[in-house]
Amino acid sequence: MEFGKTLGTACSTFAITNIDDIFILVTFFAESSSPSNTLTPLKITIGQYVGFTVIMVISMIGFGASLALPSEPIGFLGLLPGLLGIYKILELLISYDEEDEAPNFSSTRNAIKVATITVINGGDNIGTYIPLFSQTEGAEIAVYVVTYYILLGVLCLIGYLVMKQKHLLRVAEKYAHLVIPFLYMGISIFIIVESECYPWSIERIDDSISSHPGKIILAVVTVSVILFCAGALTWHRLRKKSRQTSNIDELPQSPTIDAAQQFPEHSEGLPSAGETGIEDGRDIAENRKLSSNRVDISACREGPLGQSPREREPLLQGTE
Repeated sequence: MEFGKTLGTACSTFAITNIDDIFILVTFFAESSSPSNTLTPLKITIGQYVGFTVIMVISMIGFGASLALPSEPIGFLGLLPGLLGIYKILELLISYDEEDEAPNFSSTRNAIKVATITVINGGDNIGTYIPLFSQTEGAEIAVYVVTYYILLGVLCLIGYLVMKQKHLLRVAEKYAHLVIPFLYMGISIFIIVESECYPWSIERIDDSISSHPGKIILAVVTVSVILFCAGALTWHRLRKKSRQTSNIDELPQSPTIDAAQQFPEHSEGLPSAGETGIEDGRDIAENRKLSSNRVDISACREGPLGQSPREREPLLQGTE
């Protein structure tokens, strides 16, 4: 076992598969900074370790199942990180406002909340760790596991410190999503090359067929699988985007309320909301004239301070 190479592989794979978790951790630590919140940095760290342990158990189960098969064909699972990279590229090309699908944990403990969200977000970890572990020899897997758990604590510390440095967080949010897809593709190439799954398969095909078409068959199958998966992922993104667009278009619009309906006691002489054009303008002008004439007539009938015409006659005679 080459300890330096194994340690470097463990560090690089952990960083690539968990770089997106830093934003989730920053969100949790920002939430814990509120005085009224019961979420604490200790609970966040415990929840992160519990969730990561679940991910490791699932990966170990997959690794145990792979022991029943030769290690070389298991290397084809290295295509999974590459497909994850393709999907993340599609997320950049076909973007839409995605709803937060995280469940509501208002009635559960905060550590369980963090652990559950960690597991939900750990699909890429499982898809990377199973084919990676299947290529290990001897104590290499122990180096991977120990390194992962140490780096997990470092990740929690980085998340706490980044929450304090807003400018670093803004830079990471701006450029990380552009780099992550190609990092996943790099992991995919590394696993496939390291496992020697293609040379092993080509040799088996050439031994069974006299024309030695192993390279052609694997090339056609690989390209077909990648194109099919890329097409399915593209269709999935477009379908979700069109569904969201149709849901926005189907939102009910608030009806226009007519003034006569809103104030029925003052609706006499007012035009309805549906009336438009020059006739409406004339009707409004006529209504204004009528209202002004009514005011003038009432002013003539009543004197100052509400006096009636009879009370006003002595005043008028005195002026004469």
